[in-house]
Amino acid sequence: MSSPTWSGRAFSLRAILFATAIVATLPTLVFSGILLLRYAESERARAERALIESTRGIARAIDAQFIAAEAALLAMRGSQYLESGDLLAFEGRLRRTATETGRHFLLVEPNGQQVINTFLPRGRPLPRYDEALWAPVFKERRVHVTDVFAGASSGQLLAGVGVPVIRNGQVAWALASGLFAKDFARLLDEPGMPRDRIVSIVDRDGRHLVRSHNNEQFAGKPLVPILIEHMRTGGTGTLPTTSLEGIPLISTVQYAPRSNWAAAAGLPEALLSAPVWKSMSYLLGTGILIAAAALLLAFLVAHRIDRAMNSLTMAAAAVGRGDMVDPLHSPVSEANVVADVLAHASRDLHALTASLETRVAARTAELSDANARLVAEMQRRRESEARVVQMQKIEAIGQLTGGIAHDFNNMLAIVLGSLRLLQRRLQRGETDVQKFIDGAIEGAERAASLTARLLAFSRQQPLAPEIIAANKLIAGMGEILRRTIPESVQIETVLAGGLWRTYADVQGLENAIINLAVNGRDAMAAMANGGKLTIETANAHFDEAYAAAHAEVKAGQYVMIAVTDTGVGMPQEIVGRAFDPFFTTKPAGSGTGLGLSQVHGFIKQSGGHVAIYSEESQGTTVKLYLPRLSGAASQATAERATPARISHAETGATILVVEDDPDVRKMTVDMLQDMGYATLEADGGAAALRELDVHPEVALLFTDVVMPGMNGRQLAEEALQKRPDLAVLFTTGYTRNAIVHHGILDSGVHVLTKPHTYETLADKVSDLLRSRSAARDDRA
Repeated sequence: MSSPTWSGRAFSLRAILFATAIVATLPTLVFSGILLLRYAESERARAERALIESTRGIARAIDAQFIAAEAALLAMRGSQYLESGDLLAFEGRLRRTATETGRHFLLVEPNGQQVINTFLPRGRPLPRYDEALWAPVFKERRVHVTDVFAGASSGQLLAGVGVPVIRNGQVAWALASGLFAKDFARLLDEPGMPRDRIVSIVDRDGRHLVRSHNNEQFAGKPLVPILIEHMRTGGTGTLPTTSLEGIPLISTVQYAPRSNWAAAAGLPEALLSAPVWKSMSYLLGTGILIAAAALLLAFLVAHRIDRAMNSLTMAAAAVGRGDMVDPLHSPVSEANVVADVLAHASRDLHALTASLETRVAARTAELSDANARLVAEMQRRRESEARVVQMQKIEAIGQLTGGIAHDFNNMLAIVLGSLRLLQRRLQRGETDVQKFIDGAIEGAERAASLTARLLAFSRQQPLAPEIIAANKLIAGMGEILRRTIPESVQIETVLAGGLWRTYADVQGLENAIINLAVNGRDAMAAMANGGKLTIETANAHFDEAYAAAHAEVKAGQYVMIAVTDTGVGMPQEIVGRAFDPFFTTKPAGSGTGLGLSQVHGFIKQSGGHVAIYSEESQGTTVKLYLPRLSGAASQATAERATPARISHAETGATILVVEDDPDVRKMTVDMLQDMGYATLEADGGAAALRELDVHPEVALLFTDVVMPGMNGRQLAEEALQKRPDLAVLFTTGYTRNAIVHHGILDSGVHVLTKPHTYETLADKVSDLLRSRSAARDDRA
């Protein structure tokens, strides 16, 4: 029996495919119907999603309108005219802005009375709003978006945005802007959406501000009840409704999250259904034709495809393994093309794999070299930056030490020269030597002043702070400023009302103001009209952002004192060095370069901040910021300010002098003996305690602060435990925390700063002994 021929096998395959097509026709038609129904549902769902998304976009655009209005209001709220209360100038700015932007603005008082309305011509009487309209702005101090209301001036429906304007801690006005229907009309026409779509923009109660259809008829009226109920429940999906005109719709409501307004949109049911059924009819007919054609095509090519697909499957498997494959020669040309592609792909893949491995290795080496170069460059940069910082430190130290050495050498030259001349005159028996004594004293006092300025710059000077009313202090400085500043310079004070009090050293603050005034005088020396010096006070506040951007500045409330001159000003590179010690732009011999550095050190030691602003040929402003007074500081100052009753000093009282430097100790003992006091000496704390045990007649302990072993503070504490009635006077040229906490004297501590004069020592000792006698009299 012979095997079946190729034509016989092909005929059998065609018969089988034909029978299969007949059997499969009915299920194919059923499947096509189901597919068309699902397609209709899908199209409806797509239309509803598109409706929701477009409505959501309109809701976001509503918020964008309100946010833009809010941003414009917040920008204008910071106007200097509004800050100063110049409402006439502020109205001018509002009207210019309204002309430029097409947006109108209002300024409303808490009782609803309009103060400014750019919608009305200037001078027209302004109406009053219901107080409840802007109540959230005044009561809650927040930005408020109103619901739809009729404008008192225009009579048109609009929505308002208002921001609070705060003055002196209260909301003085509401600065507002109105948004009319025209401002939202462009949001209703979104490209690509059916023109029959009905869109409404409504407030929180569902009242229309603008509507895409029949706006004149329905503006100001609410949505249909079912949509209002949908809004109250927070629904965001779609639901069947009927429009205000009676048209069946599929509707949705989407909310603007910032203003809580909403956009409502609806598509007519007929617009959704007709295209879907038409598409379903076309799709059904097309599906039947395609199914028949597919069956016929399958019947014709089944045999060829079967063998070609088997060959392609094996070729694809070989490519997947990375093997080389040869082109295919089959009756199906398409299969041959795919086979050729697979053959080329196998060859290209093989070559690409080899090339990729080579390139990966080369790139890895390049990245390693680049990384090594980057690390080396970063190391060189760090080393260079470290060298620059070190050079800057050395330069600053060199400038500081050079300035100190120069000034001290000048002062020592005066002292030594005067003493040498005094010695020579006395050796010759001359008695007219007072001018040489005065010269030596003057040089020593200048050295002491320089030391005090250096302590102020280094924030180590002892301070005695007290409550300060800056306005009163500046008013009381008028005479000394007038003596310091020539009459050709106009002095003006601008003192703020309601100025806070501060807590600082009065003498230090006065010296700082005088220093700044003298600098301003010198900057205006060459001006023909003499110039103008302005001293101004104000309350100030630093926020967290400013504090983060400026070192050693804490956020909070401050009292600001500004000194402004109309002098020559300074370039920015000079401004950057203005607080450096011994840096000066004045001619040689006209300044020490310590004035501004002393001011800077004093303000920083007092917990404040200094800012300098200058423009060449315009002048300079230096602003001093001191912290607002706290309750604790007030109490401490009150305790320190309590005066002691003074009686007559004890004649020939005994004073124990404790000083580790023998020369300074001898000089102090000689001074006290010359004043008529009996003296005892000790070179340290332990020796002083032994002297106190042996000599109960000691009335006053005069001790240095910084000594080896037991310091002056520790000595005083132990001495007062033995002798509670003992008077204690400290002396120091430099102190850290022994008697001074953060640069502020402890309450009740008396200190004499080195070098001290004969007169200051006599006055201080006499005062303390009189206070001790008065206290003993009270106890008696």
